Amino acid sequence: MSLAAIARKDFRETVQSRGMIALVVLFSLLVSAFAYAVRPTGESEQFATELLLSAFVGRFLVTTLVPLVGVVVGYNAVSGERESGSLKLLLSLPHSRADVVLGKVAGRGAALSLAVFAGFLLPALVLIAAPVVFNAGAFLGYTVFAAALGVVFVAVSVGCSAASSTQRRALIGGVAIYVLFVLLWGPLTGQLVGAVGPVVDALPVSAAQVDVFLRVSNPTTAVEALSNAFLAEQLFTGDTVNQQLSAAAMLVFWTLAPPLAGLLKFDADDL
Repeated sequence: MSLAAIARKDFRETVQSRGMIALVVLFSLLVSAFAYAVRPTGESEQFATELLLSAFVGRFLVTTLVPLVGVVVGYNAVSGERESGSLKLLLSLPHSRADVVLGKVAGRGAALSLAVFAGFLLPALVLIAAPVVFNAGAFLGYTVFAAALGVVFVAVSVGCSAASSTQRRALIGGVAIYVLFVLLWGPLTGQLVGAVGPVVDALPVSAAQVDVFLRVSNPTTAVEALSNAFLAEQLFTGDTVNQQLSAAAMLVFWTLAPPLAGLLKFDADDL
């Protein structure tokens, strides 16, 4: 119950924060603007919801803005209370350090998920009103994948927060991971595959398989792979089923590993 109590507290505080409300409004307006901008202009012209999500919203907003919001939501989860001194009071109650870290991941992840669903509400109304092929199931399913991506980056950011003694260090760590995954991953992994080509040739795997593994190791491209398969009605089926399973496994890994690694450091620290 201690973990659940911390999760409820963080969920309530995050949802009610002005910053979160502002981010929901901004995200909702941006997605709505995309939906309106790409609407068909001719009477006989149609624009599928799936194409809007995968080609426009997914590429330009979800995989860039949602991870950034996740970092902002999670970076001060533990380090902020540590700096203010309230962490000692929290730990004086029947809460373990694991309760604190995992509870904050659960509470803030749930808050961000709710924010993502709220942010997609207005765009859904825009798409219903516009002369497009609106697939409610596809839209809702894509929203779930967007929320999952946010939860992953909340978990990564909370892990950095648990391992850091100050908010500044936690923010630097979270932003560094964001830059790596969102901005630099493609160029870096492309160069890596090219540099270790002779080594790959000696292994029982092909360069293409190594490239796929590196791509799905990134949570943003993992979500892209899963969401695109879902929109194409080929989730966990077809020729890319192994890639999709690897992508799902990596999302689970990035949700669990950073908080647990941060907890190990947090447990060893003398407050």
